[in-house]
Amino acid sequence: MLDVKSKHRWAVALGAALCSFFLVAGAYAADAPKNLKELVEAAKKETTIRAMWSSSSLSGGKGFSEVVAAMNKMYGTNLKPKFTPGPSMTRMIGNLTREMKAGQPASTDVVWGNSGGVLQASKVKLTRSLPWKAYLGRPMLDPEPGFDPVGPNGNALASASTLVGIMFNSDVVKGDDIPKSMHDILAPKWKGKIASTPYAAGVREFAMDDLLGKEVMVDYTKKLAKQIGGLIRCGSVDKLTSGEFAMLVFSCGDQYVNRYAKEGVPLGYAVVKEAVVSHTRYGSVPVHSQSPAAAALFVAYLHTPEGQKWMWERNGLDFHLYPESHQRKTLDAAKAQGAKVVVNSPQWLGSQTTYRKTRKELEKILAEGKTN
Repeated sequence: MLDVKSKHRWAVALGAALCSFFLVAGAYAADAPKNLKELVEAAKKETTIRAMWSSSSLSGGKGFSEVVAAMNKMYGTNLKPKFTPGPSMTRMIGNLTREMKAGQPASTDVVWGNSGGVLQASKVKLTRSLPWKAYLGRPMLDPEPGFDPVGPNGNALASASTLVGIMFNSDVVKGDDIPKSMHDILAPKWKGKIASTPYAAGVREFAMDDLLGKEVMVDYTKKLAKQIGGLIRCGSVDKLTSGEFAMLVFSCGDQYVNRYAKEGVPLGYAVVKEAVVSHTRYGSVPVHSQSPAAAALFVAYLHTPEGQKWMWERNGLDFHLYPESHQRKTLDAAKAQGAKVVVNSPQWLGSQTTYRKTRKELEKILAEGKTN
């Protein structure tokens, strides 16, 4: 046990360390490179850029090395990539937060995450506030009303989009069987041949008031639960290509189909006429990053025409606020057929006060209702 004096000395030391840490982080925000030219010059002074995320994100270590090589060529930097396979986006935010509070350097210089992670990071001031748009070499198109591609207080930059819909085995589901409405999958012929996710992907967002509403989606999810034969993760494409399931209702995004269908894998995707959610992927820089300029430049590179093309070809993702975007064409088509559309951002997610409670309710319906 610590005596009173020891406790006091420990508390003073910890307080001083934390004050020093946040002063440094705040100073960097004030002194951050103000434009792309300054950012490139700052990145040239750094030698290594570290990344940690799953192998399915941005093509893992191989993809990270490809992007860093392209950055070096484009900007004249001399950065060495160092990649470590990491946990899910949500767990990564937790790991980085613990490192930050312990005064340790970040295990990754750049964060690649979703809206939920960006929202959580903003609450604990985990990532740097930066003038992101000043780092881009070209303007974006006007965003949808209510959508800001820059995260809360400049803590992240939206860099890619992926659309919620129905993923299916295109050898099994074809022609008139391809769903156009979310109700098409309720036909008796599909009973037991459909999978959903344990985290209620799609239905949880559709249940928000901005889209179809809780009452509609609770009723729909009860019907869906009677149709499904199991619960799988969004990335479990093998469960579809093997014929175990004909469809996944709903998938977190279309990036898997965009990527694998070009290789002849029997996958198709349908965005339903009732609603579509555009999930957003963000790049950000931890306050305790060891190479913050290189990390910000990595995110900026993904916005170049070359970076967007690379993401599409290698990952089935691009950002809908650029005119050449494949995702933009799909999103515009959904709008044209009258679908309600929401771009899932940390700002939107943070405004949905019933989201967590509703998600748990829908998850329970799916878990208890799946057929045996």
